[in-house]
Order: sequence, then structure tokens, then C-alpha cells
Amino acid sequence: MNSEESGGPRIAKNDDNQTLSSSQVGHSLAAVPPVVWLLALIFACLAAFIGKPAHIDDTLFLRAAEQIQRHPANFYGFEMNWFGATRPMVENFDNPPLACYYLALLGSMGGWSEPVLHLGFIIPALAAAAGIFFLARNYTGRPMLAAIAAVATPLFVISATTLMCDLLLLAFWTWTLVFFENGLRNGSRRAYFISGVLAGLAFWTKFSGLALIPLLLAYGWFKKRRWAPWLIAPLLPLAFVAAYEWITFLLYRKGVLLSAAGVSSSPIPGGSGLGRQFVGLSFVGGCFLPTLFCVPWLWSVRSILKGLCVVVPCLALYPYLGVFALLWDPEGRPDWLLCVQSAFFIAGGVHILLLALTDFWEHRDANSLLLLFWVLGVFVFATLFNWTLNGRSILPMAGAVGILLARRFEQHARLRQKAYSTAILWPLLPGAALSLLLARSDCDLANTGRTAARDLCSRYQSPEKTLWFEGHWGFQYYMEQRGARALERGFSQPAPGDFVAVPSEAVNLFDLSTYLVHLVATLEYPPKLPCATMNSEVGTGFYAATAGPFPWTVGYISPERYYVFQVTKSLSSTSNALDEAHSPGALVQQFWFERQMRACQRAIRRNPTNTMARLELAAIAEQQCEPAKAISQYRAVLNLTPDSDRALDKLAWILATSSEAQLRNGKEAVGLAERASGLTGHSSARVLTTLGAAYAEQGLFAQAVAASREASELARKNNQPEILSQNEALLQLYQAKRPFHQE
Repeated sequence: MNSEESGGPRIAKNDDNQTLSSSQVGHSLAAVPPVVWLLALIFACLAAFIGKPAHIDDTLFLRAAEQIQRHPANFYGFEMNWFGATRPMVENFDNPPLACYYLALLGSMGGWSEPVLHLGFIIPALAAAAGIFFLARNYTGRPMLAAIAAVATPLFVISATTLMCDLLLLAFWTWTLVFFENGLRNGSRRAYFISGVLAGLAFWTKFSGLALIPLLLAYGWFKKRRWAPWLIAPLLPLAFVAAYEWITFLLYRKGVLLSAAGVSSSPIPGGSGLGRQFVGLSFVGGCFLPTLFCVPWLWSVRSILKGLCVVVPCLALYPYLGVFALLWDPEGRPDWLLCVQSAFFIAGGVHILLLALTDFWEHRDANSLLLLFWVLGVFVFATLFNWTLNGRSILPMAGAVGILLARRFEQHARLRQKAYSTAILWPLLPGAALSLLLARSDCDLANTGRTAARDLCSRYQSPEKTLWFEGHWGFQYYMEQRGARALERGFSQPAPGDFVAVPSEAVNLFDLSTYLVHLVATLEYPPKLPCATMNSEVGTGFYAATAGPFPWTVGYISPERYYVFQVTKSLSSTSNALDEAHSPGALVQQFWFERQMRACQRAIRRNPTNTMARLELAAIAEQQCEPAKAISQYRAVLNLTPDSDRALDKLAWILATSSEAQLRNGKEAVGLAERASGLTGHSSARVLTTLGAAYAEQGLFAQAVAASREASELARKNNQPEILSQNEALLQLYQAKRPFHQE
């Protein structure tokens, strides 16, 4: 019997057939560097999202990567419809191509499946986390805490599940500072050179990498107080800038950096300057919310009260900032869940800035100056110069936030004369769990675009009918994969009978006239989790603050909706279809219905017995081609008020005339319509029209003819020409013993 069978201590064998006791195994595991455990945990968490579909601007990076695979020296030499018309890619995509080259490499090595690409993009995430750890060792005795505080945030986790350039930029950013710090400490020209090359690669990854140049200059000067070889690091990236401008000018006859600067300096949606600063605070606080959970371990009670003296006046300005108007409904009642979340976000943003300012005030050295400039520089760029506020533009400050938290913890422990402990890690755990939850929600949102593309193409695409679409992001990627075509502004494309699909949450849309298209279906995809990263209804715009002032929200999230229109007339090739027809826009109409529907849903959540809101919601459902939902609301009204003639009439009409056979019920429709007619004293032409349709559906055509004639007489008497015309047409059907069913 061996030791395992006899209950003795387990043993492990090494390659030399030697045995190791369990205590030795424990010592071996303890000898593993902490950063290795950190990276292993990050890999395990991110591996859960390797199947995430293409999302948001992933499509742009993927299309450029496919071009690079075919023509490596001409990265943007193709055309694409991203803003409603086919244009050269260099006009669609103001971003350097290094991340696209990396994608092309991954695609060439392992194929273009989502798992392969996401596995490849875990590498920059691991590199960024390791860079933060090694950089933090220069500024704090708790580098592991700094790294965990940086990566256990919604911003890091969500960004690490995309195929965009942001984690690659963060990796280059942090390692640039690691080598620069090494050069300053050791006087190594080689370290300065590597730092400069990494800064240049950061610029080739994303233009905001250019911010490393003033950051390195300021830090180097305050650290050395003289010009020296350390200037290699901040000046070398200028060669990368010049090279990129020269290459793009040769290829595309324009300097792409200068063009991007023009876009960044153009007017930006998001409210006034003050409003944008508050939105910036909201994004910083929400993206790094776990740091707010650590407040009791970082500050004294007196300091917390001082901080509240800053936060409370900020919150008092809310009613005067238009970008936060969605916190109140049209009647002026606050949405308390959103208000509480927003208050936490603003408090978190103020906390991050106070961490940087307090650290500089207490230390007043080059290290604290670097951290201050790092945080403030990213914040100012994101709120003033970037084309829109988003989480991605705030990501470069992740390392600084983690280091500041660790430094503050050390300072507070010394002031309070407390021993170091791991207790501060506990408040970071719920933050990490929240981050994974939000990443899961973002993954589900991305999957909605892929699922909708599959459903739309299977239902509405055929050799005889072309399926067109508006909207971009990941939805475009999967629609084009299945052969659907992007609609273009100002061109003659769809033929009568073709279909056009449009998501309710989308960008770069243009409207079509109701004279040219009509709604035939609405596809709806409810969220799986009660949280969102992109949803204009609750003001969530992690990827673009044009959708709202919050990076994410938790609470009731409305379903994603996809409208399907059928083309009734050809579009003009010389002008916008909406302008040509001088009639209402189909999308404007649908979005108005969306707003009304959301208002009704809020009213019903506040008061489930609100029959007027339910009646309006049912009418909107009918307009949205969702009769089943309308039936549900009308039945709910009748449960509350059994004698509602409006609900009786509307429900009977749907049950008698629905285009969906499974919804029709002639017997019930007759009972409801007769009851409605009795309640109105048989004096309503509208109700008598419904009664005739119900009789016809039940096969009682003689009664249907009589009811229709009576409705016609009342309509003529009461000057109701639409009802009169409708009944004249219905009468012919009933006389031919045919029921009426809606198209």
C-alpha cells in the first residue's frame, strides 16, 4: 500500500524521479512571483470572453487588418461605408494602424475567428498589467496593490475584451515609463532608447500616445534639473510622428495626424464646457469605481468630510447641467436609482483627482508630479480635446490611479500608525466582480448585433429581395458577412419590395421618408443582465458619451430593437429620399414611439394600475407591428377596468383582423365588440366597424354586412370620412363572404 492509499502525506515527483513533500510543494508555490499569480488570474478572467463578437469600432480595425493582410504596405487603401456613404478608409478612420497590423498577424497565424483574435489581445492586457506592477515598484512598497487596483476596474476589464487599440496603447504607455524610470535611475542610454521607441509605438497605436512626450519632458526635467541623455526618450517619438505623416502623405496625399487634430478640435457633442467636465468626472469615477470602495482605508474621517464638502456642491449643480436632464422625468420626478449611481460616479471622479492633488501636496517631488500630470493630462485630453468623451480615452491613467491608491494607503497607514495588511484588498473584490458583470453585459450587447444579423438575413434576405441596413459597429460586420448591403445616402439603391433593417441604438443614421418605406416588423432582444455599457435610454455611453453622461448603469434596461422597413417606392439618385418626399421620417417616427414607450413604461413601473399609460403603450405596440404586446396591454387594462370600451374595441379589432393567424380569435372578438357596442349605446361608428370585422372573422357575414352598413351611416352622419371609406371597402369583402385581415 502506498502513502496515498494509506492516508499518508501526498508526494510529488519531479523530472529526476525525486520526491517533494507537500511542505516543499507549498514553498515552491510561495516562491512564484506575485506578478505571475496576477497575470494568471487576469488570463483566467479574460479567457471567459474569447467568444465575444465584434463590437463598436472593432469592425474598423478588422476591415483594416484584412486590407493589411492583402496589401501590407497600403493599410488604408480601400473604401468603406461607415458614415452613410462609401468613402476612402483614410477618411473614416482617424487612427494609426499598429493595432490593425497586430490583428492581421493574428489572423494570418490562427484565422479570423473571434476566439483566436481575443486570445491574441489578452497578451497586451497582460503586458499592461505587468508594466503597472513593475512601474509601481518605483513609487510604492505595495506594487501588487497598485496593479490590482488598476486592473480590477470596469474600464480595464471591458477594454480588454475588445479588438481595438486601447490595451495595446496602455501596454506601450506603462512600459515606456518603466524603461524611462530605469534610465533615470541607472543613467542607461539603452533604457532611454527603448523608452523612446515604445513611446513612438504608442503613437503608432493611438494618437493620444503623443501625450507621453510632454509627460516625459516634465518628469525628466524635474527629476534631473538639467538637459541630459534622458531627452532621447521624449524626442525619439517625434521621429515616429514625422515618419507616419510622411508615409500617409505619400500614400494618401494627406497627413493623417493633422486631419485627426482637426476632428478633435471641432465642436463636440456633450453640452457646455462645464457640463463636459462633470461628464468627465462621471466617467472617471464610474470607470475606476472600485477605488471609491477603498475610501475608509485611505482617509481619516476628517478628510472624508472635507471631501464631501467638494462633492456635495458638485451634485448641487446637476439641475443646471443639460447633459444630466435624464435624471428627471418630464414631470420633474427624479429617477432615484440613476441619481444615486450618478452621485457615486461624481464622487469617484472627485476622489481620483483628490488622490493626485493630495499626493503631490504631501510629497512635492518628481514622482508625485509625474502622477499628477499623468492623471490631469489624460483627464484634460479626454474632456477637452477628444472628439467625444468615452472610457477608452481615460484608460491611459489606469496605472497612475493604481499607484496613487497604493501610495495613499501607505501614507494613511503611517499617519494612523497601523501595520500593513491585506484588508484593503477586500473592497476591491466586489469591484472586480462588478467589472466582470459589466464585461459580461457588454459581451451580451455585442452578441445582440451578431444574433440580429443572423435573424434578419434568414428572414428577409432572398435572391429576389435585397436586405439593406443602416447602423454600423459590430452589426455592420456581421450583416456584411451574410451578404446584406449598407444603405448609402443620396444613391438609388433599394428597389420596391426590398427590406431595410435599422437598429434603435446606432450611430451615423440617416432617415427615410414614410412615403418610401413602411414598417413591417420590429425585432426585440431583451438584455440578460440588469446593466448596460451602451444605452441612450439610461444615458450610458461607455464607448461614446453622445449616448449619455454615464460609463455604465445598473437597473432596468430596455431591449435592443431592430426595425425592418419594406421599400414601397424607388429612392432618388439625386437627393435625399426624406427631402424629396417632404414627408415624415420613418426613423424619427420610430424614435418618437420609443420615447413615448419609455415614458409609459416608467409610469407603469411607478403605478401598475395606470390604465392610460397601458392604453398608450398598447397603441404604440400596434404602430410598431407588435400585436402580441398590444393584446397583453389591452388585457391588463380590462383586468383593471372591465368596462373600458376603448380597450374592448381595440382588443376585439386585433383578435378579428390580425395578420398573424395564431392571434386571431373570432369568437372572443365578437363577445368583446358586442360588449363595447353596448357600452357606447351602439352609437360609435368605430366600434360598429370592429363589430362587423369580428362577425366576419367568425363567419357571420350577414351580421357583418349589417354592422358595416350601420357604421357607414353613422360615419356619414358624424362627418367621419375615413371610417366611411373604410366601411365601404369592408362591405365589399363581407358581401363576398371574405373576412378582413390586416396586411
